[in-house]
Amino acid sequence: MNLKIQITIYIFILLGLVTACDTFKDEITPDSTTYAEVPKSLDGIWQLKTVSRNGTDITHAMDFSRFLLHLNKDNTYTMENYLPFLVKKNGKWKIDDPIFPFFLVFKQEGTDEEAKTEISYPIVKGKRRITLSFSPGCVGNSYVYSFEKIEK
Repeated sequence: MNLKIQITIYIFILLGLVTACDTFKDEITPDSTTYAEVPKSLDGIWQLKTVSRNGTDITHAMDFSRFLLHLNKDNTYTMENYLPFLVKKNGKWKIDDPIFPFFLVFKQEGTDEEAKTEISYPIVKGKRRITLSFSPGCVGNSYVYSFEKIEK
C-alpha cells in the first residue's frame, strides 16, 4: 500500500511539472530598424588626453592636451599646436565605415598620398574617445594617441 501512495505522489508531481512548463512566446517581434546601429559621429574638436610611445605611457612628460584635432563636418581637418602625427599639414579626412569605423584616413593638402591609421571608438568615464595608432616617419617608434571630444 505504501508503494501505491508513493507512485501516486510521483505521478502528481510529474503532472505538475509537465503542466507548469509553458513554451516561451515572444509577443513582440523585434523590428530590424529598432536595433539598428547608428553612424559614428567623428566630427568635432578632439583634445589629446593620453599618449604612449613604444608601449610606455608618456602622457605626463609634457602638456599634450594643447594638441587639438579639428575634424570638420565637411571632411576637412586642421590641427592646433602640432605634435608628431600621421600628417604635418591640414587637409581632408574620411573613415572606412560610418557605422563600424576601423580606419581613419588623412590626406594632406597638396599631396595625393593618404595616411591611414587604425581607430578605436571607446567610451571612457562616460565620454567618447578615439584612439589612433601610428608610426610617424621612424618605424622604430610607434605612438598611441587617445583623444577626447571637447563638448561646447
